[in-house]
Amino acid sequence: MSLPFEAGQTDEQFLAEVLDILGVEEAETVKEPPQHSPQSKLKRVRPRTNSETAVKPKRVRKDLTPRVRNKAKIELLRHEIKDLEAVLATLQNSKQKTPKLEWHRADSMWKIIATRQSHERERAEHRNMGLKRMLFQQCALTRALFTQCDSLPVPDVRLSACM
Repeated sequence: MSLPFEAGQTDEQFLAEVLDILGVEEAETVKEPPQHSPQSKLKRVRPRTNSETAVKPKRVRKDLTPRVRNKAKIELLRHEIKDLEAVLATLQNSKQKTPKLEWHRADSMWKIIATRQSHERERAEHRNMGLKRMLFQQCALTRALFTQCDSLPVPDVRLSACM
């Protein structure tokens, strides 16, 4: 008999030797079940009960109750209030940073606007007079050129066509 730890010995040879020692004939041997995977599967020790094998009904999600919906709305409104308060605070801070107009300056504000408009009008009138002067000069130049053109002799078209 050989030792089970010998190298090169297969499981079948080892089984045959063990059965021979126990005195079991080969006819009584049970065939080995086929192995599907290299890892052995664990078997359940105790059988399943009816409660374990019964199909559990799926949990049906109910619609939100009005109380839960109202809570969600309240939370949403609270967040909106916080956002709007932050915007209000920034606007108030920016308003404080801008210089305030004094009443006497506010009263004279129309005078400032009126003087600026008056200066713009005077500038526009001055430019308009300059443009009119240029237009009259160009008209005079055009008339002079036409009079010069009329006094020139007419070229003979027949001679220039022959050449």
